[in-house]
Amino acid sequence: MTESSKRIAFSLFLVFIAAAIQLWSDRHNRHSGPSVAQTIATTAIPIAILQHSSNPMMDAIRQGVLDGLHNQGYTDGQNLAITTYNAEGDLPTGNMMAQKITGGDYKLAVSISTVMLQALANANRNGRVAHVFGAVTSPVAAGVGIKSLDSLDKPPYLTGIGTPQPVKDIFRVAKQLNPALKTVGVVWNPAEVNSEFCTKLAREVSAELGLSLLEAPVEQAKDVREAAESLVARGVEAFWTGGDATVNATVDSLTEVARNARIPVFSNISGHAKHGTLFDLGADYHEVGEEIGRIAAEVLGGANPATLPVKDYVPKRIMLNETTRGGLRDPWQFTQELYAQADTVIDKNGVETRPNKTNATVPVPAPIAWQVGKTYKIGLAYFAPEPGIDSVLAGLREGLKALGLEEDRNLSFRAMHAQAEIAQIPTMGQVLDSSDVDAILTLTTPVLQGVGMMVKHKPVVFTYVTDPLAAGAGKDFNEHLPNLTGIGSFPPVEDMLNLTRKVLPKVRSLGTLYNPSEANSVKVAEVLRDLCRKAGINLEEVPINTTAEVIQGAQAMVARKVGAIVSVGDNTMYQAVDAIAKVAKDANIPLILDQPEFIGHDALMVVGVDYKESGRAAAEPLAQILNGAKPAAIPFRNVSKKSILLNERMAKQLHITFPDELRALATPATAAAQVTPSTQALGHTWKIKRMLYVESPPAEDAVRGIDDGFKAAGLQAGRDFVMSDASAQGDMSILSGLADAVGSDGTELLMTLSTPTLQTVLHKVKKIPIVFTFVADPVVAGAGKDDTHHLPNVTGVYTLAPFEEMVQLLKQYFPAIHSVGSLFTPGEDNSVHNMEVFEQAATRQGLTVSKLPVNSASELPNAALAMASQPIDAWVQTLDNQMVAGFTAIAQAALRAKKPLFTFTESGVEQGAAVAYTMDYYQAGFDAALKAAEVMRGTAPGDIPFSKPGKISLIISEAHAKALQLALPAELVSKADKRLGH
Repeated sequence: MTESSKRIAFSLFLVFIAAAIQLWSDRHNRHSGPSVAQTIATTAIPIAILQHSSNPMMDAIRQGVLDGLHNQGYTDGQNLAITTYNAEGDLPTGNMMAQKITGGDYKLAVSISTVMLQALANANRNGRVAHVFGAVTSPVAAGVGIKSLDSLDKPPYLTGIGTPQPVKDIFRVAKQLNPALKTVGVVWNPAEVNSEFCTKLAREVSAELGLSLLEAPVEQAKDVREAAESLVARGVEAFWTGGDATVNATVDSLTEVARNARIPVFSNISGHAKHGTLFDLGADYHEVGEEIGRIAAEVLGGANPATLPVKDYVPKRIMLNETTRGGLRDPWQFTQELYAQADTVIDKNGVETRPNKTNATVPVPAPIAWQVGKTYKIGLAYFAPEPGIDSVLAGLREGLKALGLEEDRNLSFRAMHAQAEIAQIPTMGQVLDSSDVDAILTLTTPVLQGVGMMVKHKPVVFTYVTDPLAAGAGKDFNEHLPNLTGIGSFPPVEDMLNLTRKVLPKVRSLGTLYNPSEANSVKVAEVLRDLCRKAGINLEEVPINTTAEVIQGAQAMVARKVGAIVSVGDNTMYQAVDAIAKVAKDANIPLILDQPEFIGHDALMVVGVDYKESGRAAAEPLAQILNGAKPAAIPFRNVSKKSILLNERMAKQLHITFPDELRALATPATAAAQVTPSTQALGHTWKIKRMLYVESPPAEDAVRGIDDGFKAAGLQAGRDFVMSDASAQGDMSILSGLADAVGSDGTELLMTLSTPTLQTVLHKVKKIPIVFTFVADPVVAGAGKDDTHHLPNVTGVYTLAPFEEMVQLLKQYFPAIHSVGSLFTPGEDNSVHNMEVFEQAATRQGLTVSKLPVNSASELPNAALAMASQPIDAWVQTLDNQMVAGFTAIAQAALRAKKPLFTFTESGVEQGAAVAYTMDYYQAGFDAALKAAEVMRGTAPGDIPFSKPGKISLIISEAHAKALQLALPAELVSKADKRLGH
């Protein structure tokens, strides 16, 4: 071989080696074509995600990235191998992680946050790995070579999105909510470019609005609390926080300082409202993550980052927190416009709702003057009897009563149901349409479709409906069929799935039954299907057409080895829920439902809608129509008050432990699931009489609790019992006559409310079981010696007021009070006993008590004026039936004399008192119903101990305190369970 030939051969060899090396280094970049479907690799593609820290915002973005990739056909563990790096807020650690990523074998890197964009861009200056970023306030200001938005003047290996916080918008909203606002504080880290960018905007808008912006710089998260406290000392009236990662990592510290000072925090990070901010105006960060994931999928599919311009992407999201608003020292008022725009509202009880935007703009109707002597007739049409219907109707009746319509006075119902047969619904509609009813109320989606949308002559209101638009009732909530209006209640499907995953973290498949003929079920199943797909969960769907197919469908799900059976709110399914529960229980599979009324049917958990609120909401449009309004002029509304119930008994049987965070979200009624021994029909319909001495707000709370307690115990009205109510209207002679009738009217179980009622029936009823509630002290009433030694036919729940706690409150927060006064009724044993107990508690703490007797209701106004003229420092009104019924006279006398007024009922604060320590009368009724259920299932009343409800609430009214010239200490206000009239 010649020398020149050797040189040519050697050159070719070098070219071959270089080509081989190039091919090897580019092995992850080769795809067969441009489309995503064609480019999904047969082997897992390695990519890295670099996250700044663990907090709800960052976690939501990361999950959004995963969902965005999944939506484009890329799934971790299948065709992707994703490694997540989390710097946990430490920048040096983030820099090291970035170097590891760029020195590895990753096809793509995704960074979350400005500081992680900077860290990864600095480590990747040679462009070794394609880089997609997001959650960045200002990509241009980040200093990574991006010259401008919407252009390609940037590093060719880098693309992504900016999400600038709407800083100026949030300051303008804050000024609208509190026009008197003058000084705002901000804690921020000057080392963060994103935070500096936001703070500059805050300075500009503060100057524009005439606000003083006080700043406290920090370097680390541990410094946030101290910095915030320094701003409080400087007199800030509110805090703002923007895109500062340091503050976001410990936002709880900021909100705690604000809460202690009774000032708000408003945040540009949507989701902070769950941590106590007043309102958030920012981005939906899960949606931001999805957009990042979509862009990443483009790059994985062959798109060149150099050809993808950097754009801003800000899907706005507003969250409001009524719980926080209730604890503020200054008046902050959410506007109707803000309510209409809000995606999430945390109500005063801490319950999250996602209101339809039309809710906030529905006008409040003026008081209605009903025609004297006329009885308004309503036709009720529903699918079949079941507990959810009972809840809706209970709420409806309460709502109508509040609007001036009441059965047996000026209102009557004509009820019909289809016996769970869809084929019978049209006939039911024809009968009601040709009847003399003034309006028709439909419950359930099938009945809305078969009656509400088909009748020709009668106006229709619907409720207990999942999605009226999916049912075909209209184009939107304002433009709908002209003959109907009503209330939709879409279930919290996403929350159900999320909580299911918390309880069952290893679940990979779920099963559900639904009737394809029910539009509501089809819609919810569609939503659940999409959510499961995004979460990587297999949803096994079994269609059913009749209740006869339910058992076979449930058995099919068991055969498919689902991890749990979940409900989609299907009416056909709920008619046979006991059959599903038995199949699930026998197979040790959790049953998760979406109707609170079914928690006792061996369900592990319920995540659903409080349908009593849906019924109550339907009262308003129904009353408007009865008063002459046209349905076409009344927009639909969505009312979905979320209810979470846990069944500890089933959890124990299934060897499942509920996370503490879930227990904290659950409603108090959850306890009922632990004591329900059975949910099967009793085989006998008990005749129950509920007897009241006089109607009052606390008694009404107890009645509501009784109704809900029976449902939670798995007992159904009409199947297991029939309930009748009797009230003596405060007349002892009538009460005696009612008690005499008990022995001859077939009553099998008597429930009494109030001490006079219990005392009266104890003398006349010896063999019939008696369950009492709303009684101060059953021992004084003659029911027994103590909680466990009592009459054999009696049990119940007593509500002795928290006298000791009230005296301690007076001593701690109002040391200038040395003498107090109170009225009492000598003819009521409970009144005398209450006065004695309070007086003893007061004397032990060095307080003197002045007391005046009141023998009749007619004496009460003069007695109240006499007490107001006494030389007392405060008025502490103890409880009895006469005082509760006539509390308005007491409040008026105290107001005239400027005597600070304390009491023991929430209704007392509503009527004029400044402070109350009160038992939870609703819970007392609820617990009494559970005891009654035990009796109905065979336990002797004598074997069931008396008990008290466990909850005591502190209720205050700052407005009433001010009117009574009582200064409420900030610490006391901050401890209040409820603040009224602020």
